[in-house]
Amino acid sequence: MKTRLGDHLDFSNGSALPARAPDGRFRVYGANGAIGHAAQCNARGPLIVIGRVGSNCGSLRYCPSDVWVTDNALVCRAKDPRETRYWHYALHTCALGDHRTGSGQPLLNQATLRDVSVCSVPALERRRIAELLGVLDDKIAANQGVIETAESLMVATAEAVREYAPLSSLAARSTAFLRPDQFDDVVAHFSLPAFDGGVTPRLAAAAAVKSGKFALSEPCVLFAKLNPRIPRIWNVPSLPPPMAVASTEFVVLRPVGVDTSALWSALRQPEVTKTLRQRVAGTSGSHQRIQPRDLLEVRVRDVRRLTPAAARTVTGLGALCHARRAESARLSAFRDALLPPLISGELRLRAP
Repeated sequence: MKTRLGDHLDFSNGSALPARAPDGRFRVYGANGAIGHAAQCNARGPLIVIGRVGSNCGSLRYCPSDVWVTDNALVCRAKDPRETRYWHYALHTCALGDHRTGSGQPLLNQATLRDVSVCSVPALERRRIAELLGVLDDKIAANQGVIETAESLMVATAEAVREYAPLSSLAARSTAFLRPDQFDDVVAHFSLPAFDGGVTPRLAAAAAVKSGKFALSEPCVLFAKLNPRIPRIWNVPSLPPPMAVASTEFVVLRPVGVDTSALWSALRQPEVTKTLRQRVAGTSGSHQRIQPRDLLEVRVRDVRRLTPAAARTVTGLGALCHARRAESARLSAFRDALLPPLISGELRLRAP
């Protein structure tokens, strides 16, 4: 059945950015998602945050608990709070970005959102759909928590090493290059958007990849050259079955005398990020790029000196992160396949 969003949802504006509190209890959400923490909240959960301005108009975040929502976003709540999570999923089928107005600064307004038409199902089925899809998302969130904890342990383990060495003694740069006409029909593309979207390579038809890429033929660490204040360091302890290629925005590092997880742990130290930021000081943010030769000269913790037990721990944690990310990618794909037919009523859930 068809219905209007305004019949089921209430919308309100966020408010000005609060004072930042890194140790604050409450997440702060803007148009692009979480942007920090605050000591106070201005919106009680459960709720949905909708990006209101800019290129991410219509972005969606489900928040089960209290948060602060800035004035770049909208607070959305179901009139029946028990249905909030269902409507988070239903909103994904509405292409909200298509309803924005303005060319210079795209904008979503409340009146427009209230009039958006959407397919829905009876109320009891809404809750069952939310429970099913929520189980998948809860597992993905749990995996992310495991990954964050494991990576923190990897960094802390490497930090215990007191000796330093130039990166060039721990890694060699690979520059093997393939043109698009040399790709297999399908490739696993390691790109900056794929890193930002979950640190999982994206499968792509060779015809859709328009430029040459680095060939990945063995485990490696990918270090993004662009904007070193945001460290994008990708541990690739094993390669996917399809041909693997990486954006030329990465430096491809083959470990020497250590494994990829130990090398990643050395590179992920805050001191490395600080040193590389100093190398590009004075360059505007959009043009900050680390030169491969400068990267290889950086002194890092000499993780060859890890004890055998510590080295095994780092390796195991790296493998755990890799496995959890792969599982989350499968769960995400399954959720995304289920969502449209469930919301439209094409696929029905039996009552328990």
